[in-house]
Amino acid sequence: MHIGYRAQQRLVHAIGLTLMGIVLLIVLFPIYWMLLTGFKPSSEIYKLPIKLYTTSPTVANIQNLFKVTPFLTQLRNSLIVAFVAVSIAVVAASLAGYSLSRLDYPGRDFMASAVFFTYLIPGTMTLIPLYVMLARLGLLNSLHCLVIAYLAGALPFSVWMLKGYFSTIPMELENAALIDGCNRLQALYKVILPLAGPGIVSCAIFTFTLSWNQYMLPMIFNNTENLWTLPVGLAGLVYGDVFLWGEIMSGAFLMSIPVLVLYVLGQRFVVSGLTAGAVKG
Repeated sequence: MHIGYRAQQRLVHAIGLTLMGIVLLIVLFPIYWMLLTGFKPSSEIYKLPIKLYTTSPTVANIQNLFKVTPFLTQLRNSLIVAFVAVSIAVVAASLAGYSLSRLDYPGRDFMASAVFFTYLIPGTMTLIPLYVMLARLGLLNSLHCLVIAYLAGALPFSVWMLKGYFSTIPMELENAALIDGCNRLQALYKVILPLAGPGIVSCAIFTFTLSWNQYMLPMIFNNTENLWTLPVGLAGLVYGDVFLWGEIMSGAFLMSIPVLVLYVLGQRFVVSGLTAGAVKG
């Protein structure tokens, strides 16, 4: 009986490893294909039948990406917009989340509900109002309009998540700081924010990912090529029926590295931040 149970456990373990291997293969294959295509010469990229390896790896595609295309300019634009959006989102979401979770004032519940329902609205429904507002403000064809548009999408979720996270922090810690002479802002800065690190990191990573990968908004709001971000710039490497697959795949792989590094470094913060903000609030 004991031997049969151990055999059953080994079978379950083997099935689990097999399923995990299949999932990893499905998840990692696009990354492998991007990297492979980026190092393939053009003669192999368009040659049939398609091969899952290359016999003549080359760095010509990456060289063309940096020398021929405005990749560095687009990288600079993406970094500027993403970091400005993250900085504003973290500060605004922290203050708003603290206010909705800790302070008692008329209209607080209504504002919390408004933030939540704003988060539920599909982003495509806000596209036309955003465009009209930015056009009337004279902000189209600028990096400023992208920051505003990204914040409109990121702030509702970030505020709601941090509101839930702040609610999990014991009120007694803040009361002790207030008794010791701190005002509200000092208590927030010295006590609440250090304890809310995972939630703040989750907010920053979410906003950065949203800003970094956004394609539709910069394509619509910016018609000037030197203001394009990376997603729009890589899509611009399609000329009619000519697809520069080597350059496109090299750029896509390089573009995925910052987000990958952020999630690897902040994985445990993201998980704890999202779960804490989900169970209370």
